[in-house]
Amino acid sequence: MSEKTQAKLAFIGCGGFATSSIYPNIHLVPEIDLVAVCDMDEAKANRNARNFGARRVYTDLHKMLDTEELDGVFVIGPAPMQVELAPHVLKHGIPVYVEKPSANTSAQAKELAELAEANHTWGQVGFMKRFAHVYLMAKEIIGRPEFGPVHMVKARFAQGPYPQIWGIDSARRAMLIGQLCHIFDLIRFFGGEVKLVQAMYHEATPTQFAYAVNLEFASGAIGQLDVNGLECKQAFRDIKEALHVVGLETNVLCEDMMKLKWQDREDFTDAVPRAGRYLHAFDPTWTGIAKTNITFGYQGEVEHFAKRCLGRVEGGPDLWDSYKSLQIGEAIYKSAETGKTVPITE
Repeated sequence: MSEKTQAKLAFIGCGGFATSSIYPNIHLVPEIDLVAVCDMDEAKANRNARNFGARRVYTDLHKMLDTEELDGVFVIGPAPMQVELAPHVLKHGIPVYVEKPSANTSAQAKELAELAEANHTWGQVGFMKRFAHVYLMAKEIIGRPEFGPVHMVKARFAQGPYPQIWGIDSARRAMLIGQLCHIFDLIRFFGGEVKLVQAMYHEATPTQFAYAVNLEFASGAIGQLDVNGLECKQAFRDIKEALHVVGLETNVLCEDMMKLKWQDREDFTDAVPRAGRYLHAFDPTWTGIAKTNITFGYQGEVEHFAKRCLGRVEGGPDLWDSYKSLQIGEAIYKSAETGKTVPITE
């Protein structure tokens, strides 16, 4: 009997983000057999079925789940929608892919993760940065024995004004949930679990503000976050992002998900001992980043989900990772409000 070569997958949700960022990767992943799409708006469902090759269209997710034999389901929409719809997939024992964050609160995210385990299945969360090329390179570099332990992780993220979304009570809280959860997942990906958070907050307008955050990791390493909506003009267009991972006499710097610099311990020449150390750099031409869905990790995360549904890979950003990312955001908000150091506990 031949090994199964394609995962039978379906989509719930045919909105703007799913259609522009997730669906286009289907044709790039040969392990996917897109059997169905579902949306309450039948016109959108028909459009995506036609454009992306789905075999069947549904407007009722229960009918789809009862009718189709599925290996996995994408449920993509605002976090409150995912909290409402993803449990129906999990209760069928089917793996689910949800966008980041999985929920508005860590408590809701934990319920989803526990529901998956109770039904002997799992969920992947769309932390696509883990699959971005520069972060894959950086992860491999810091994993080398010669890099040694990580001692500090610093991250910087800036964009324009952030809107108040998803029924969240303020933009300052919404940005911690809807956008910065990406950055919180990255620092865990590189530094491990966060133990303590100490944050300060400054506001220029209700949608333009900044958090300055000190961190302590469970490993004993420390970290810093500079996350703000002050320095850039337009939201979701003008974005600055940097991740700096520091070892002992060595470090890796990733900039804007496109460039990487790694400083090795060793001097690059013996001819002039004071000349300095190697600086390895990845600085691609425009042709190297032309396919941004690949460079920035969207194809990688979709491919990982399909392959995990087939049992070919393990791990990846899961529902528990979303829970822990949201915990960090909540701790930052609490620390900024109270002026106290906030521990992160299970």
